[in-house]
Amino acid sequence: MQISTRKVYDVQVIDVEGRLDSRTSGDIADRLTAIAQGPDKHVLLNIAKLEYLSSAGVRIILRTAKLLQGNRGELKICSPNAEVNSVLTTAGFDSLLKVYGTEKDAFAAFSS
Repeated sequence: MQISTRKVYDVQVIDVEGRLDSRTSGDIADRLTAIAQGPDKHVLLNIAKLEYLSSAGVRIILRTAKLLQGNRGELKICSPNAEVNSVLTTAGFDSLLKVYGTEKDAFAAFSS
């Protein structure tokens, strides 16, 4: 599991690569919590290179979104592959947070 961050305008982009499951969830949970409690209010989770997402990973993403909302921030997700998108949809995640097909679409949604 690899996680990297980059700043694009006023959006903190988090790129996640590999598998997000119970084995890797501890490290990413700590990083996402720190970001959610930090100064950035617009956070984009780019999961284009995420190969696998378990229920433990879904919980971490949801917790991050709630922390950001509590700090008057916002989390958006973009670029899931078909398998990861299926997990998000099955978990009902798409009714809680908007998932965008591309990073460009997610950036546009922050602006509107």
